[in-house]
Amino acid sequence: MKKNKIILTVLLLAIILVAVIMIMNREKKTAAENLIIYPFNGALFPPEFPAPTFEWNTDRKDTSIWKVSLETRNRKFRIDDKVRQLGWTPDKAQWDSIKLLSAFGKIDFSVARSGDIKIYDKVTFSLSRDSVGAPILYRQMPIPFYLAEKQLDSMNFMLINIGSNEPPHTAMKSFPVCGNCHSFSADGNLIGLDLDAGRRDKGGYFTSMINDTIIFDIGTYMSWSRIEKRSTFGLFSRVSPDGRYIVTTVKDRVVSKTPPLNRYESFAYSLLFFPVNGHLAVYDRQTHILKELPGANLDEYVQSNAFWTPDGKEIIFSRAKALPRENDIYKLTVEDANILDQFEQKKVPFKFDLYRIPFNNGNGGKAEPVAGASGNGRSNYFSAVSPDGKWLVYCQADNYMLLMPDSRLYIIPAKGGKPRMLECNLYSLNSWHAWSPNSKWLVFASKGLSVFTDMFLTHIDEKGHASIPVVLDRARAYHRVANYPEFINRRPDDKFVMKYDYVELAHIRAALRDGDREKAKLLFARLIEQNPFFFSEDYAMLSKYLFRMGLKEESQKYSGMAKTSTNSFVPEN
Repeated sequence: MKKNKIILTVLLLAIILVAVIMIMNREKKTAAENLIIYPFNGALFPPEFPAPTFEWNTDRKDTSIWKVSLETRNRKFRIDDKVRQLGWTPDKAQWDSIKLLSAFGKIDFSVARSGDIKIYDKVTFSLSRDSVGAPILYRQMPIPFYLAEKQLDSMNFMLINIGSNEPPHTAMKSFPVCGNCHSFSADGNLIGLDLDAGRRDKGGYFTSMINDTIIFDIGTYMSWSRIEKRSTFGLFSRVSPDGRYIVTTVKDRVVSKTPPLNRYESFAYSLLFFPVNGHLAVYDRQTHILKELPGANLDEYVQSNAFWTPDGKEIIFSRAKALPRENDIYKLTVEDANILDQFEQKKVPFKFDLYRIPFNNGNGGKAEPVAGASGNGRSNYFSAVSPDGKWLVYCQADNYMLLMPDSRLYIIPAKGGKPRMLECNLYSLNSWHAWSPNSKWLVFASKGLSVFTDMFLTHIDEKGHASIPVVLDRARAYHRVANYPEFINRRPDDKFVMKYDYVELAHIRAALRDGDREKAKLLFARLIEQNPFFFSEDYAMLSKYLFRMGLKEESQKYSGMAKTSTNSFVPEN
């Protein structure tokens, strides 16, 4: 009898457990049946932001009509609409009314199936009193990386006014080289841009005053490689606040590895890239002298990824124990396949700390670790000090830098202090951040909504807390990523065009493809004028193109040079 009671009790408990699981699953399914993807609950929009697209999801595959509602919490304005898509954008008049009548209070967005009184999902957001007040220049490119490398003219530099309904302005389109870091003087009048000019010279760099049309040509071009008389990337170059100086990395060597595209993460993060050797150097635009920065030019460390403080008196940079160099000190990349594989498989730790050093008119000094962003067992990089000098935001990941899935944004007082993870971080990749000129907003890149990187805005309050972010949805483009955003201290509606007028082998190849050998010869002459020094592989390439132009004697000359040249530069005659 007792045994039967035990069995009955066990059966009853099992039935109850199954019932509970079924209820939970049903409730879970109901909750997941419709889920608002965007905006995020609690998001804070800039006051000038145009109407966003509200997006939601559903488990059902049907053609339901959806009922959407947008209402100010103070009940002064409400919009009701019906749509068949899983997205809705209020028109300008509706959005302007919502913004005005919300009086900066909370706004509710809800969605339900038409004819159903039950609200499936609801989010609340609000508008900030602080405007952004400046445009953002960013890079747009395809992924995976190998595709961008094969189709260099698929890269664009875009300029977005976040308060406009207009699509982003194309500042520079389809340039035939890789373009990376860009920065501006504090007044927004000078631009510095990393472009691999001159036969893909990784040290190519352009500076120009910002006008309606900016020409990147021989007059605005310089090369860290040319100045150094050796191959160098000139990684993470950055213009000083007053526009006179540029801090860069010289004698650099990097880990650069494209992983096999056999899984999602390899597609999303299709390039492993970070410096393992390098010295900081400062270029004076007045004297045209590049000089290594004492205290940040030690061979035992890699010193890179520098950022000026707003007053120009200090430089904050990332430092780690350098990877020992092999016999050839002029190599740009690590070539040992075993070492590269170990890095790709994350078997080898490589962690950066943030350091600060006095600029001292280019004389440097003692580098000191930044409290809260060093010695924490993590990798710390991409420092960015707010223009008002109050806060320092940086990236932290387990290892390496750049495209790290676990990268999160942290904030500390500018002089150092207890770190705190910002509340704006999304689940995957948070990086490439920049401050608005008024120190109220931070733009950053993330894969939190898509494998194709998006840009987000977050508000930073007086206590250093970040708001729930909003996506710059007009910067989204089909199968393109948006990265390297930088604010410019100019009018939000300011526009300019950047034109690349520097001879590349791609230009010569296009002329030969069109059958215009005379044009190819003229372009070749300009190429030689612009680039009086070459590497051995450049000679071999030029020999090939000269042969195709019908200049066999010159082709043989360069072919001979390719066999006798070294990897170091050939000085100008």
